[in-house]
Amino acid sequence: MEVMEALLQRQSVKSYLPTPVEPEKLEQVLEAGRLAPSAFNHQYRRFIVVDDPAVKHLLREKAGAQPMIEEAPVVLVLCATEETDFVMPCGECSAPVDMALCGAYMMLQACALGLGTCWLGAFDAQSVKAVLKIPPQVRVITMMPLGYHDGTQPRKPRKPLEEIVGHNCY
Repeated sequence: MEVMEALLQRQSVKSYLPTPVEPEKLEQVLEAGRLAPSAFNHQYRRFIVVDDPAVKHLLREKAGAQPMIEEAPVVLVLCATEETDFVMPCGECSAPVDMALCGAYMMLQACALGLGTCWLGAFDAQSVKAVLKIPPQVRVITMMPLGYHDGTQPRKPRKPLEEIVGHNCY
């Protein structure tokens, strides 16, 4: 699949089939995240693969009872490790930017492999850290369910370029 094809097909999947994710596909998604760029190439990242139903149940309780957390065969938890307060010269903290890049790479690879994902931000990070035994200095940036889309949800439209692009000024 070409990159643009993946970009056109990718969507936030909220409903998954119980079909397991093949280990080689999971590895390719993780590898895509590993290859993502990071500020100053620090690579302050850790990915936690959650596929135990009991652990997914606990995570669902910490995330507003979103059913997709238990429904998806796998939940990827993306964490920013040491130096999470590193501020780039532009003034932005690097951790959320770096992890968003990892997540985007993973989402596109998943789409290219016929898998669906969803970026989750509605969860209690401290409770997720407790469930997964994540050290205090590590930040949970997102959780992403990963699996096969059940096909019930249409892709939402995007704004046209004319509404979001400026040339040489805002």
